[in-house]
Amino acid sequence: MANENLISNANVDIGTKNLPEIPTDTEKGFPLLQINDEYFRFNDLILDVETKERLEYIISENQNRKKLLSFGLKPKQKILFCGPPGTGKTLSAKIISSAMGRPFVYVMFDSIISSFLGQTATNIRKIFDFAEKGEYVVLFDEFDIVGKKRDDSQEHGEVKRVVNNFMQMLDNYDGKSLLIAATNHQHLLDMAIWRRFDEVLLFKLPNAEQRLQLFEKYLGVLKKEMDFDLDDLVKKTAKYSAADIATICEDALRRNVIQDRPKIMKEDILWAIKEQKRRKSIMIIT
Repeated sequence: MANENLISNANVDIGTKNLPEIPTDTEKGFPLLQINDEYFRFNDLILDVETKERLEYIISENQNRKKLLSFGLKPKQKILFCGPPGTGKTLSAKIISSAMGRPFVYVMFDSIISSFLGQTATNIRKIFDFAEKGEYVVLFDEFDIVGKKRDDSQEHGEVKRVVNNFMQMLDNYDGKSLLIAATNHQHLLDMAIWRRFDEVLLFKLPNAEQRLQLFEKYLGVLKKEMDFDLDDLVKKTAKYSAADIATICEDALRRNVIQDRPKIMKEDILWAIKEQKRRKSIMIIT
């Protein structure tokens, strides 16, 4: 079970006042990142014990930065999250931000990628410069966009230059911010990228016990009918992600509220599972 003291002892007044000016893309003027000060607790996250413990250790190392530096050591600051979509990578980054009392910085790759030769690398440099000037938790989501294999024959020279530049910036990074890269497609990453990270965490699809916890969490808002069998729902959602189950429960709750029922019924959940299965089948086709 996650150590709640990591959260309670943190400076939870994260705030975003008096922060440096947000860097923008020179070509379009779009912001290259967003700063978020939402607060999350470890009990918002349902993961296997091993992954939670590793997240706790990352937080502990960074909270004890001065102690490590006194021994000539540095905390792990360049972390790679990988695994299927909807398994808690982004939420984990936000929880680390809350635990450390630091602003959460979300890097916007749709603004970073430029049609101008060399501008993408310039945008990435701006983000690293921003990170080095403060103490943040910076999430590079959908990291495979800039970490692709350089031997991919379908990619042009500009992408390969961006990958090289990103690796150089990771190597030379010397700030206090915690950098987290997240990808759903780790198989697309260049092999040389992997060794640039201090730690790699694999986020897996929830097992039966975790799926049960997810249903209990999201369905706790309303009363349930007497013969409500969560175990049956757990069996029907094998290979579903945490995000899938959250969507299923939200769909069922909306249906229940609209129909003015005093209790949520099993048929609501079964209908929502069927709807999510339909959506997932469309995603596979496309």
